[in-house]
Amino acid sequence: MSTEEVLWQAFRMAYHQDHANAAMHCAPVRYSPITFRLAEQINDFTPVDQDVYSEVYSVLLDRGEYPEDAGR
Repeated sequence: MSTEEVLWQAFRMAYHQDHANAAMHCAPVRYSPITFRLAEQINDFTPVDQDVYSEVYSVLLDRGEYPEDAGR
């Protein structure tokens, strides 16, 4: 696997876990710090837009919208 593939798979796991946690608590999704960092790294490899890597794009749009939970 390439570094890009590893980042993508790690991102997918974190992204879906954040969505599952929000669903369990009937709350809006708040991405974890690791999800933000992985999205940023993927964007550094291949700048993302709304049509390509839409999950990464949605995480990047949430940056700065709420304080990151450092305890996660």
